[in-house]
Amino acid sequence: MSKLHFEKVASTISWASALLVLLLAGVSFSLSFEALRMLVIEKGVVQKHLAWVFPLGVDGSIVVFSLCALRSSLRQESAVMQRLLVVAVTILSVFLNIAHVDGSQLAMLLAGTPPVLLFLSFEALMHTIQKEVIRERDKPEPIVEEKQLSIKERKAVVAQYLEDGLTATEIADQMTQVSLRTIQRDIAVVQREKEHDNS
Repeated sequence: MSKLHFEKVASTISWASALLVLLLAGVSFSLSFEALRMLVIEKGVVQKHLAWVFPLGVDGSIVVFSLCALRSSLRQESAVMQRLLVVAVTILSVFLNIAHVDGSQLAMLLAGTPPVLLFLSFEALMHTIQKEVIRERDKPEPIVEEKQLSIKERKAVVAQYLEDGLTATEIADQMTQVSLRTIQRDIAVVQREKEHDNS
């Protein structure tokens, strides 16, 4: 497997994982949202038609502060305050979810699980996005610039790509100004020269 193909597969897996983690975060958010909505209705904190606002404010804060932490990290700024806020709101959400049930320790454990899963899944999602964005941002510029290369320069670039494990087709994708047939000829020449040097 060439280096370029490996990078494509790894990137696809990363984004697929991020999608599944986002789904898990959505499920956890929904469970915690409903528990907090029922709690404020039972305690008479707000009128029934406004009960959705409270859980949205609590669990929505986890999402908002996580995004703020991601933004700070990508800008290479300190994200300590945002992460502390995420932890603080998560603890609050756990406490309120547990307060929703009056029963056994198992019931309290189950009630406190959704906000914890929301926190963990969103942190995993933010981590994946951060890594992918940083990888794309720090990706080196292509070796070949959009200019007419001499035969010697072109062969040197083709030789470098061959050492990186790229195939003729993959090299053609990088060297858009050179035809695939020309690259295949260059590869044959480079390989013959290499065999000659080794003999």
